[in-house]
Amino acid sequence: MRTVAIVLGSVLGSAALAAPLTPNIFGHDFNFGAFNSKGPFEYMTNGVAPDTLTYTMSSLDTEVTAYWPFWPAPPVFPVLNLGGVFGGDFELYVEFSGQDAPYVGPGGTLDVSLTGTGANAGGPDLMIWGSIPGAAPPGLLWALELDVVSLYGYSNFDAYVLEGAGTIVGGLIAERNNLIGEPGVMRGHLDFLDRPAGWIPPLYDTTEDVQLQLRAAYSGETGWGVPVPEPATLLALVVGGLGLLARRRRR
Repeated sequence: MRTVAIVLGSVLGSAALAAPLTPNIFGHDFNFGAFNSKGPFEYMTNGVAPDTLTYTMSSLDTEVTAYWPFWPAPPVFPVLNLGGVFGGDFELYVEFSGQDAPYVGPGGTLDVSLTGTGANAGGPDLMIWGSIPGAAPPGLLWALELDVVSLYGYSNFDAYVLEGAGTIVGGLIAERNNLIGEPGVMRGHLDFLDRPAGWIPPLYDTTEDVQLQLRAAYSGETGWGVPVPEPATLLALVVGGLGLLARRRRR
């Protein structure tokens, strides 16, 4: 695990100018589809202040569906919320304060690339609440402090890659598996629901004076792992996957 921490430190030290983080998950993987059934808009541009992405705690959301201790190998456990209903609760607080597009890679040129960090000054930036039958009683299951966050893709699309990396700081699963202080990551796709025409514009900078409140769903996973410098083939697959997703939506 010491080697993992050294790798994480070297990657995060150079991440400010690298759009894709390409997180690699070693285990303790949680699968989620996050949204706010009640509460604030998920994505807010906030004028010249940093853009924010927020998923609040609500027993109505039932967002976290499964836990793989030995990802990607079985077994897999269902996740329940604090009330015992299928689907744990997901919280996320991040902000985007800059951009580093265009990013030119083997899969093409990305003209949207936002950089940022976690945004919860009062605690962890990513939290999962609930219980796992046979693995954890009700409570905080997983918590990350996010040091770096990256959102990237093509302009005027519905979906973008959203990744983050940082440190595991709490949760019953982390405590029982001696993962406190170890590196943790998140990865997935952010889907803007009913986005206005022209969003996200090419080379969008979060310091621009834009006032939008947007619904956005985040489907992905979080777990014990590190970001890695992206192989050419992996970046090509990521960019190609976004293109395929966009074509399916148009149909």
